[in-house]
Amino acid sequence: MLACKQSLKSAIKLCNIVVLTHFGIASCHAVNFTYKGGPRIKSDDGNFEIGLNGRGHFDVHSLYPDQANPDYPAFGSQLLSGNDRDGFNWRRTYATITGKVYGINFKFENDFAVNATTAFPHSLREAWVAAKLGPGQLTVGQFKAYRGLEEITSSNEITFMERPSTSSTGIYNGRQFLTGIGYRALVKDNLGFGVDVMSLSHFGLPVEGISYGGRVVWLPVYKEGHILHLGLSASRDTANKDSLSARIVDVYGGRQGISQSLGAAGASLGAPNHNSQSTFAAEAAYSAGPFTLQGEYAIARLDNTHQVSGSNRDSTIQAFYAQASWFVTGEHAVYRKDRGAFGKPQPSGKWGALELAGRYDLAENFSQSLSANPCRSGTSRCQVQVITLGLNWYPYPNTRFMFNYYLTEAMRGNAGIGTAAHTDHLSVFSFRTQVSF
Repeated sequence: MLACKQSLKSAIKLCNIVVLTHFGIASCHAVNFTYKGGPRIKSDDGNFEIGLNGRGHFDVHSLYPDQANPDYPAFGSQLLSGNDRDGFNWRRTYATITGKVYGINFKFENDFAVNATTAFPHSLREAWVAAKLGPGQLTVGQFKAYRGLEEITSSNEITFMERPSTSSTGIYNGRQFLTGIGYRALVKDNLGFGVDVMSLSHFGLPVEGISYGGRVVWLPVYKEGHILHLGLSASRDTANKDSLSARIVDVYGGRQGISQSLGAAGASLGAPNHNSQSTFAAEAAYSAGPFTLQGEYAIARLDNTHQVSGSNRDSTIQAFYAQASWFVTGEHAVYRKDRGAFGKPQPSGKWGALELAGRYDLAENFSQSLSANPCRSGTSRCQVQVITLGLNWYPYPNTRFMFNYYLTEAMRGNAGIGTAAHTDHLSVFSFRTQVSF
């Protein structure tokens, strides 16, 4: 008992010393408190900095399923009578801590909207430390792999509520945030690149599988309100049974829409334990005043997705989109050179900023046929097309209201000679209230 009391007294003394030491440091290093896009504390010498940010995305969906056709079995949105997906959902509730300690930057971001079904640390989105190395930054932890334009754009700044099929919504399905190491830099004022080597896992999962790749961005034109952006990216994801899978799934009709598999590496009977997805993508964007045009094209090969005549075969999948937006109120898109992606402007008028937008998106497995069945649909075709119309209103810099209308068509071809073609026409109306600081 005496030893316990002595240990307790020693612990109290140590705590007192630590507290007094911190007060001493605080008295030597004055700090400044600011609130610009969120509360932030920074020391006068610039060695210590910490800030808090957050975002909340609250969505509402109304789905209009296709009508059942007596010529073929119901699929896709025709099944909604037993699975009504209309209604409300908290899409994101992020709390983000960023800062710097003696040249070491850090970021920790958790999504509390998914905590009900995905416990911590699985709910972490970004959690990394970074340091300046040469002309760029070396990052270690969990973050987005350096892939396409829309994939790297923040969810607070994407033009539509959902990303296109060239992103983790489609061609990199389920692999948006990975753990590993990356390096990103600007070689010149208009030329940048990023490379990464990562595990196909999130925090809280076994470190399994491997992903490596990179992205190059060039800005032939870079002026205020006038930007031409060109980019290339490539990656290879090699999965095993314990890692995130290398598969492509297109969700058509928004977040609450219908999932269409376009193939999974290693899904073939008798496939080896390790199977890969190799992806190459090109991107381009042009912004002139209130108008912005952009598009991406990606082509991927999935290993061992199916069998033909008893032999394992691979699949080739293409995905692309083209979109345009116009700020009716005259603002122009902001370019984030550190990310190589676009952001949204500050509203300039009394009633805020108003943006109109449209996008055409397509994803297709070229290898699907009546004899080859990588999509597991038993039909001759595997293609999804989505037309999205959007209206964004920014009444304040930290608030946005989004209206999206999706008009979709999933095409599966026929199930044999003389049978009707399978198509699914789903339309969806979605609305988002977005608040951030």
